[in-house]
Amino acid sequence: MGFIHDRLDMSERVAIVTGGGRNLGRGIALGLADAGAAVVIAEIDEETGPAMERELRDAGHDALFIHTNVRDADSVDALIAGTVERFGRLDVMVANAGGMFQAPALDISKRGFEAVIDLNLIGTWLCNTAAARAMIDGGRGGSIINMSSQNALYGALNGPHYGAAKAGILGLTLSVAAEWAEHGIRVNAVAPGGRTARAGAAPREGQLAGGGDPEYIENVAAATVYLASDLASWVTGHTLVVDDGGTFTNAAPRGA
Repeated sequence: MGFIHDRLDMSERVAIVTGGGRNLGRGIALGLADAGAAVVIAEIDEETGPAMERELRDAGHDALFIHTNVRDADSVDALIAGTVERFGRLDVMVANAGGMFQAPALDISKRGFEAVIDLNLIGTWLCNTAAARAMIDGGRGGSIINMSSQNALYGALNGPHYGAAKAGILGLTLSVAAEWAEHGIRVNAVAPGGRTARAGAAPREGQLAGGGDPEYIENVAAATVYLASDLASWVTGHTLVVDDGGTFTNAAPRGA
């Protein structure tokens, strides 16, 4: 086999996917497992998490479910400890867990705004720092991939809290990529978007969840696996936009 196959091979790697029991997280977990990684499903849902572990195991992959609330520092620390205890190492952290509710800016309370920031931005921060400590202790470096959104790039109608959180993830990614480079830790972000760009329409927020769109999930998962693998060994501090051209279509000047 050639160098592409060799660099994509993750058979000696251990990866965590937060929110890995469903939708996009499930697709990423499947992609990493297909590349050979042992996958830890970090999921708050007590049904989808164990189901995903069983699905991966039934397909012949090494997998483990750990109940995780990314908003809780102790829970995230337990996730890392459980991963290292079981597999002896941590190589990849995919900080994918997130969510939001739609509302106009003037209808969002301080509590509601903070809840979305807490889940998306602070949850990502907790996963990044806990993973980095384990990677530094392991002495092998690693790859951290943070799930942002095209809403970080051009805003989120009826979702300013979400747009702010996802934009914050981009700043976090750049900052810790620079700080942890000396430890061999690469940190990148993926900014997914909708599929409607070729038709000239702006993606809708419902499409961004990717719940029922296999093409969306597979393409974002493929980008994530690339960043996790040695194919991206020279890539850090980067945001990979995966949106079928939606970002540049949205940003293009419109006629009068």
